[in-house]
Amino acid sequence: MEAFFNGLSSALSSLGANGILPIGLFILALVFRLKIGEALRAALTGAVGMVGMNLTTDMLVAQMTPATQSMVERLGWHLDIVDTGWSLMSYAWGSPVSGILIILGIALNLFLLVTNFTKTLMIDFWNYWSFLACGALIYGATESVLWSVAATGIYMIVAWKWSDHVAPIFQEASGMEACTWPTGAIIAPAMIGFPVIKLCQKIPVIKDIKADPEHLQNKLGVFGETMVVGFFIGIIIGILAAFDVIKCFLLGVNMGAVMILLPRMISIMMEGILPIANAAQEFCEKHLHGKKIWIGIDASTLMGNPCNMTSIMIMTPIVTAMSIIPGNRMLAVASLVAVPWFIIPLAYYAKDNILHTCIAAFAVFCVYFLCATALAGAHTNIAHICGSLANGNTLTSCLSEGGNPITWIIYKLLQIFGQTVI
Repeated sequence: MEAFFNGLSSALSSLGANGILPIGLFILALVFRLKIGEALRAALTGAVGMVGMNLTTDMLVAQMTPATQSMVERLGWHLDIVDTGWSLMSYAWGSPVSGILIILGIALNLFLLVTNFTKTLMIDFWNYWSFLACGALIYGATESVLWSVAATGIYMIVAWKWSDHVAPIFQEASGMEACTWPTGAIIAPAMIGFPVIKLCQKIPVIKDIKADPEHLQNKLGVFGETMVVGFFIGIIIGILAAFDVIKCFLLGVNMGAVMILLPRMISIMMEGILPIANAAQEFCEKHLHGKKIWIGIDASTLMGNPCNMTSIMIMTPIVTAMSIIPGNRMLAVASLVAVPWFIIPLAYYAKDNILHTCIAAFAVFCVYFLCATALAGAHTNIAHICGSLANGNTLTSCLSEGGNPITWIIYKLLQIFGQTVI
């Protein structure tokens, strides 16, 4: 049985998001009674959009990372926890408990659906890694399968219930009815960021500042268009990184390209997902007495919002500068690849106000930095357990899931009750 679980984890990990999505969409389309041809078209269209979206996002990261690293080198910062970026993903899929947690997740999701606790049907199987990461970190902290399973179950319940709560906001703003975005990677930032945005909407002066892309375009004309804004943000970042004129110009052009390409890739992806989501609703109305089911999909589908993309470009260098906040011991460089997913849930709730989005994002990253520092021992231990870290004196951590406050709260409770070994 353990060999089966390990094989399943390995297969899912090797397929990646681009491989898992079309398979999951095709199976789901058949379940909800789409014809084979329609199901195949929808699944492949969704996958093509995902591939294009990931390529565009990779381009964004590839362009921003050298600029940020150049800024760090100029400032000469040195902190004692090594930022390992997405490495926690490999520990999530490869930890001793990953196979058990996959089965737990699928079974728990179906149980919560049947009992009407949640409307979220989690088909975004690749992003189960965010739940598995919680389990991996708690296993690293406690070396207990029981506590790892319990913590992951709690994480899933919180994420899916909050997904139900915030989904209508994103559905209305994005036009993606019958969808939801259930991973902890965006739920925890929403839990922190939404109250901050509410506060911004009440503070004198700050509440009255109109900083949405549409208003900026009306005021600035062509200089307010998203492509042009991306171009100038890229140039400013290049200047801060001490790039030469040519590199600054090219960075600006590439950032402008991202602002145009990403929304178009997302629209292609939605051409595939929406027919399946609509079929799911029709199926439920006909066979389940009108029971509502929302299809849980990748949060990247929300990224094409112009406020999101502008805020991502503004916050990426700021996140690295935030490494010096009191209490943090990790220099954020590798984790910059995850910056977009922290900001995704904030822009819609902020009603596209870039200023409010960035203020909320600042608060979110402050929390994540401190949690990533606190969880560094657990992160380092699970890296040792998975055989990925040879130097026993090196502490490692990351922002994405490595600093998730839901995981930190569970860890802290276990620590208080003497259940941790780290």
